[in-house]
Amino acid sequence: MLTTSSNRGPREGRGTIINVASMLGLVAASPTTPATAYVAGKHAVMGLTKTDAVMYAPHGIRINAMCPGYVETPLLKAATASGIMDGEIKKTPMGRLAQMEEIADAIVFLASPFSSFMCGAGLVVDGGFTVQ
Repeated sequence: MLTTSSNRGPREGRGTIINVASMLGLVAASPTTPATAYVAGKHAVMGLTKTDAVMYAPHGIRINAMCPGYVETPLLKAATASGIMDGEIKKTPMGRLAQMEEIADAIVFLASPFSSFMCGAGLVVDGGFTVQ
């Protein structure tokens, strides 16, 4: 049973943990993306998120994961400029890389009471990449 202090309700709980996985923590990489170790590691983050979410939810601690798609970081910006990312961008229905602020906004959502009934979830912010 969840025990909260008198001034905190169930929507606030006792805290939240947000792990950072990847859209590749939910799906396999394409054959043109050699990322076996990366994908395995991100799948492990999702397993940890789900297992710990079940363990800590009764104590009022929510644990979820952020699963971003391709983000316009300095590394990917250079890869995009050289054309290396063209195929991956074409697979993204929104047709672009995410901005870092778009991922940060989703993390703020996961940390807020607006996501108070989310537990063990992977919030995918990938421009529709994994929908295909």
